[in-house]
Amino acid sequence: MKVLAISYLFPNSQYPNYGIFVLNRAKALQQYCEVKVINPIPWFPCSSRFTRYHNFDRIPRYETIQGIDIIHPRFPIIPKYLKSLDALSYSLAVVPLALRLRKEFSFDIIDLHWTYPDLPGGALLSRLTGKPFLATIRGHEAFYLEEPGFRKNIVQYCLKKSSALISLSQKLKDVAVIQGCDENKITVIRNGVDQKAFRLIRQDEAKKHLGIPSKKRALLVVGSLIQGKGIDRIISSLRSVIDHHPDVHLYLVGSEGAAGFFKTSLESQIRDQHLQQCISFVGEVKNAELAYWYNAADLFCLASRREGSPNVLTEALCCGCPSVATDVGSVREIMSEEYLGFVMPNQDDILHGLLAGLQKTFDRKKISDHMLQYDWDWCARQIVAVYDQVTGEEQK
Repeated sequence: MKVLAISYLFPNSQYPNYGIFVLNRAKALQQYCEVKVINPIPWFPCSSRFTRYHNFDRIPRYETIQGIDIIHPRFPIIPKYLKSLDALSYSLAVVPLALRLRKEFSFDIIDLHWTYPDLPGGALLSRLTGKPFLATIRGHEAFYLEEPGFRKNIVQYCLKKSSALISLSQKLKDVAVIQGCDENKITVIRNGVDQKAFRLIRQDEAKKHLGIPSKKRALLVVGSLIQGKGIDRIISSLRSVIDHHPDVHLYLVGSEGAAGFFKTSLESQIRDQHLQQCISFVGEVKNAELAYWYNAADLFCLASRREGSPNVLTEALCCGCPSVATDVGSVREIMSEEYLGFVMPNQDDILHGLLAGLQKTFDRKKISDHMLQYDWDWCARQIVAVYDQVTGEEQK
């Protein structure tokens, strides 16, 4: 089977971690299908002067990453404004290219990895070629329900036209059904985890590698420094945590992120609570080093307000790190066993969950062993089953 993947989210030579979960899924699918990727890049005059779009002009038109061939056409945008027009410019960049590509790569199915602006272009391409298309719902924000404008209407319409949908959690499936999608066309499939990159290491060795004092108890957060990740919730609870556990130190791993700048607000909150000596901003970390952070941490904290299938949680657990996480997205499905940690209510007060996680003794090897069954091949096999159902083909 030949799969044409279209994704606004995808790594490239300039931003190798951007949408890396899409690359991981595509790599796993390569064992069962031929996959080519179209990853359009937004463009406007002088875009390199804007922090969010810095280096976008250096992204090549064609590249191969870990065996996946990727085409990066450009589509014009107006930053921050008239986002409904992106559907048109994106489609004009994708559809003619895909029709030309079809002459040498006769794809059987169109796989969309984000909703907007992937959906309008994918739906049009499906109509022109007669090939089925499916889309993956990766988070609540993919519905654009709280935004003004027509994006939410475009997404709702195209989702209902899709041949199949993949949802990263039951909660996201429920939202899609409320939006009018046929529940029989929606399959819940979580992301897998890269077990070669994220593996169990002795905690004392990991702390030594990172220069973390062995007597310090490390709380770890991994994610972009944006409001939706709920880092402010953890900081609000940290003073009370330290009153109970004076040896605790919080490490924040992640960049400020393209979705918005929240670091200044966090720094102000830290100063107001006099926590400067108890919190470290680590910055963005490559995957090779990230495994050491998960293994060094005594407790991983996910306080997000919304998620799809949080990769950082499965990565932490794969490294044997006990975790506490708010009940968002697929968290409850991931944290299916008590020995993995605690699921907290999705609210601002998370103190009880943090204290419970610090007070309990965990078997880190048992946690890591539990996650061995959830690799990217596990995810890919389920995706291929959806492909087969949609196309009527059987993989030999």
